[in-house]
Amino acid sequence: MAPPAPPPDRAHPTAAQLAGAIARGAIRMEYQPKVALATGALIGMEALARWTDEELGPVPPDRFIPLAEAEGLIAPLTMLVLRQSLDAIACLRRLHPDATVAVNISPVLLDDPALPETIVAALEAAALPPQVLIAEITEGHPFAQPDRAAEVLTALRKLGIGCAMDDFGTGYATLPALLRMPFTELKIDRSFVARIAELPEAAKLVRATIRLGHALGLSVVAEGIETEEVENLLREAGCEAGQGYRYGRPMPMKALLETWPAKA
Repeated sequence: MAPPAPPPDRAHPTAAQLAGAIARGAIRMEYQPKVALATGALIGMEALARWTDEELGPVPPDRFIPLAEAEGLIAPLTMLVLRQSLDAIACLRRLHPDATVAVNISPVLLDDPALPETIVAALEAAALPPQVLIAEITEGHPFAQPDRAAEVLTALRKLGIGCAMDDFGTGYATLPALLRMPFTELKIDRSFVARIAELPEAAKLVRATIRLGHALGLSVVAEGIETEEVENLLREAGCEAGQGYRYGRPMPMKALLETWPAKA
C-alpha cells in the first residue's frame, strides 16, 4: 500500500482565496514607526499588509504578494492597502501633524500611466494632501518598462507624493534605477544595518550608502535598528531616520497611537 499523501501546505493560498480576501477586506494593516534619529521623534510609519485566513491561518506577505502580482490582483490589493493606510494616517496626524505613511507599490503597477490619478483620487476621498504619502518601490524584480516607470514616478513627484527606494542593495539594477527614477528617499535594507556594530565591512557599506544618498539629494532611512549602539552609529554617520524593533514592531493602528501619544 502506498503511503498516505502529505497534507497540503495550508500557507499556500490560491488566487481565488486571495481574491475573496481582498473583496471582503480581510487584508488588514499593521504599521511600523519611523523615527528621526536626531531627536527620537515619530515622523511617520510604514504600512504593512497582513492576512489571516479562516482556513489557511496566517499567510505571510512573501506568499500572497507575489501571488497577487502573478494573478492580476495587485491593483485591487494595493487600493485596499492604500485606503486603510490613508484612514490610519489621518488619525495619526491628529497627534503628529507632520507624520507621513509609506505604502509599498509593486513595480508591476508602474506600467500603468493611470496610477497617479488613482492615488490622487484616494487622497482626495480621504481629504488628505499628497505630502502625507510616500510610495515605496522595492525592486523585487526588474522593471518591465523602465521608461514608463520613470514617467509614472515623475508624475507622482510632481503631485507632491514622495518616492522611496526600499531595501536598497538587494534588488535588480539598483544604481541605474537611482539615476533615472525621481526618488526622494533611500531605505537601507536591514540585512546591512543589523551588522554594522559587529562587522566593519557592513559599517563601511552603510556609511558609503548614506553618503551616496546625500550626494543624490535623498534623505536616508535605515531599517532594522534594534539596539542603541546601532542607532548611535547611524546617527553619527548622518542617517536621518530609522525603523526597527528598537522603536516598535509592526502593530495595529490603535497600538501605535497608544505607544506614540502626542508630545506635550
